[in-house]
Amino acid sequence: MRRVLLTLIALIPAIAITGFPYEATLEDMAQQADHVLVGRVVGVDMVNDQGNPVADPKARTGPGLDNTIRLRIRVDHVLVTNASKVPDVIPVPLASHLHYTLGQIQEAHADDTEVRLVLLKGPGFIGIKPGVFLRPLSDKEQALRLHAASHP
Repeated sequence: MRRVLLTLIALIPAIAITGFPYEATLEDMAQQADHVLVGRVVGVDMVNDQGNPVADPKARTGPGLDNTIRLRIRVDHVLVTNASKVPDVIPVPLASHLHYTLGQIQEAHADDTEVRLVLLKGPGFIGIKPGVFLRPLSDKEQALRLHAASHP
């Protein structure tokens, strides 16, 4: 019994961390970014593990579930990219380990028209860390400097 309790106590910090969103500094994001864009959220959708759309606003994400919520980002300006073509609208996945419903995220972004700096990586245009890809537009100059310094 004592061994079981000690094992549980040792695992509590690891279990607790799984419910927190990822974080990244502007420096981390700019250094890892393949694409530095200016854009805005124009929609929210959800797909299952097969890539099929999920429309139920009560559908959830989280550990053990196969759904992924994506923010649909309309690209207003391409500042930096290594891609031959950047889509006009990019579906960017949020962190699927967090417990959200599609309806919660749709409601949170229903009136969202703010123009933001969007930092993505890879050919699939994904967040620097799951769900970490938006910064205030006021970070643009610093992000471009940091990106240029790390991508000679």
